Amino acid sequence: MERLKMASAPDALETLTPVGRSDTLAQKVRTQLKEAVMAGRFAPGEKLTIRSVAGALHVSLTPAREALYNLASEGVLEMRPNGSVYVPELTVARIVELTKIRVALESLAAREAVTQISDAGIAEIAALNNAMIERNESKDYSALIAINWKFHFTLYRASQMDHLVRLIEGCWLMTGSSLNVIYPKFGEVSEGISNHVQIVRALERRDADRVALAITTDINLASDALICAVQHSGD
Repeated sequence: MERLKMASAPDALETLTPVGRSDTLAQKVRTQLKEAVMAGRFAPGEKLTIRSVAGALHVSLTPAREALYNLASEGVLEMRPNGSVYVPELTVARIVELTKIRVALESLAAREAVTQISDAGIAEIAALNNAMIERNESKDYSALIAINWKFHFTLYRASQMDHLVRLIEGCWLMTGSSLNVIYPKFGEVSEGISNHVQIVRALERRDADRVALAITTDINLASDALICAVQHSGD
């Protein structure tokens, strides 16, 4: 039987386009924007201009444009017909859908993390939780939201399941900015903070079931608060 002739490695490599400096910068800009969205630094509906992003990150317009359009193509940001880019505003239906997906993915990551995480990793998560408690008490909710992101992803990355973590990041990118709307009310109730304490305690006992349950509770608490905020946004 005649075999299908494949291009040799050198021939195939010659067909690739060289990566330029703007490509590297665009990726760096995208990473910064992505982390800012997940950490809730932008408000829902906020407009992001190419010029403002370029100015904030001290880059030219080209990498800023590429990063914004890339995130818009992924559904992380929203591009209007006139080419303007905005942080999306969530609907109740989208929150419900993303909540179900997050529960499935994040509880899995939490279970896997319990079997892989080191004592030092648990100590790091406990320290992040203590920092969140301090920010909550001082009502520094912007910092609290950013630390919350680090808390969760330090846990999820301990699972050593990189593809799973990327899927979770995608969900957070679609909800992160809306965390701003549930504070300060959500912080005043302190349910999320109390539940994080349960996550740390379960981790210290290396109880995978309880860690997964507490993660599920954490997601549902934030989801319920988001739905309430969206439903009353026009009041």
